[in-house]
Amino acid sequence: MKKLSLLLVLLFTLSANTNAQSSLPTPLDPVIDGWYDYTGGFSHLMFTLGQTLMTNEPVADDYSIEKEFDVDSAYYGDYTILSREYVTYSIFTDFDEIFVFTPEEYPNDADELNMPTTDIPFNHEGFEFGMWECHFPHHSNITEGMAPFFQWRIGIRTNYRVGDQASYSNIVYYEIGPKPVTMLGDVNNDGAVNITDVTALINYLLSHDALGINKFNADVDDTNSVNITDVTALINYLLSKQWPS
Repeated sequence: MKKLSLLLVLLFTLSANTNAQSSLPTPLDPVIDGWYDYTGGFSHLMFTLGQTLMTNEPVADDYSIEKEFDVDSAYYGDYTILSREYVTYSIFTDFDEIFVFTPEEYPNDADELNMPTTDIPFNHEGFEFGMWECHFPHHSNITEGMAPFFQWRIGIRTNYRVGDQASYSNIVYYEIGPKPVTMLGDVNNDGAVNITDVTALINYLLSHDALGINKFNADVDDTNSVNITDVTALINYLLSKQWPS
């Protein structure tokens, strides 16, 4: 128990680390228009980044359609236009894991994508991904034998980086299916819920190594994220044998 307490203190210390505040405007949240999965063996996301309706300029979260069409307002006067060159978007998988675009996965975009990246420029119009849609070739939830990147939901975020400062929209998620929980609390996927699952969960939070971890089972407090509160909930369950209602 003493060892477990020390680990919990360490986790709380790690979670207390915060990012510096940015003075940049916050990008408007993206809008997901649809998710499509094909038996041919690929899937793709359709979206609109936070931008104006008429001119497709990226904007901050002070924008609204009403402001854009207010004829009594000065042109661009009532909301903030972001510089396109500093705007990118990022894709997120089920539990806030940022998706990495690699040249191996996207050979048709090799001219633009010459190294792994998590940020796609706002102006990019590639073969597989661009301003309006993003393909995920050879990965499908409905094609037998293919491993999906996204089992439960897919997310997208708009990023605004100028120099050493950055601001971000919210991660907007789109659920593509039910959360695939097999046994709540069975973190290590061995078919039982016991103290080894607490150890596995703590090790994951310290190392971020998801090998052998079932994150869907690990989200025991059902907050759609895996963090220190799940450790507490799992320990409470093992003591009481009852999940919180």
